Amino acid sequence: MNEFVQLPEGGSGMIEVIKVASREEGQTKAHDLLRTLVDGQTLLALSGGTSSDYSKMIVEPDDVLPGSICVIDERYGEPFHKDSNELLMREMGVKDFADKHRIESRKVLSGADFQQTVEDYNLAIEDLFKRFPRRVGIPGVGSNMHTAGIFPNSLATHSPDYVVGETVDNKFPQRITLTLKALGQFTNFVILVFGEGKKEALQEMLDDAENDMQKYPAIFYRKAPIKSYLVTDIDI
Repeated sequence: MNEFVQLPEGGSGMIEVIKVASREEGQTKAHDLLRTLVDGQTLLALSGGTSSDYSKMIVEPDDVLPGSICVIDERYGEPFHKDSNELLMREMGVKDFADKHRIESRKVLSGADFQQTVEDYNLAIEDLFKRFPRRVGIPGVGSNMHTAGIFPNSLATHSPDYVVGETVDNKFPQRITLTLKALGQFTNFVILVFGEGKKEALQEMLDDAENDMQKYPAIFYRKAPIKSYLVTDIDI
C-alpha cells in the first residue's frame, strides 16, 4: 500500500510526496497518476534517466493517451545516437505506442548543427504550448539537484526562452533543455526519485530553508505554484 508522506511543517504543499516500496511499484503509481492527469488535450513531456520506465508506466497499460509527446531534454548528436533520450524512448516502445494511437511526437535531433537544433526545438515547444492547454511533465532529479538538462548555475534557470542549449560539466556535455520558464507553463509534474544515493538531494529539494534555484534547480518544484507528485522509495 502507498504511504502518503506529509511535508515538514511550513512546506510548500504544492508537492505531494507518495512513498512506495520499490522502483517497480513507483512505475505503477506513476501510471495511476497519469491516468487522472492526461487526456487528448495534454502535452506529455518525458525525461530520460533511470527512474522512469515508460514501458511499464505508459506502453504496457496502453491507456494514457495524450495529444502530443515531447522530451524535456536531450543530449545533442545525430538522430537516435546511442546516448540520446529519444533512442531510450524508442527502445521502451514509446514511439511505436505513439504511432499506434496516432499521437503526435516531437523530436529534438534532426542532424542540424547545435544552435539550429536549439532554435528549432524552441519554436516547436512554443507551438505545442499554444495548442495544448494541459501540460504534464515527468522530469528527473539528479544527485546534484539538476533537473531536466538544467544544471547548477545554468542559463536555463533565467533564460527568457523556452529552450536553451548549453555545454555543461558532465559525461554528456552538449545539452538541449526546457528552461525554468518553460517548466513554469506546465499544469502538473510527476517526479520519480529512487535509491538512497539521492536521499540527500531529495531532502534539500524539500527543505524550506534552501531557496537558491541557481544552485539547486530542482527546488523549482517546491517553489512553483504547480501541483507536483513526488513518487519515491526513499525515507525522508
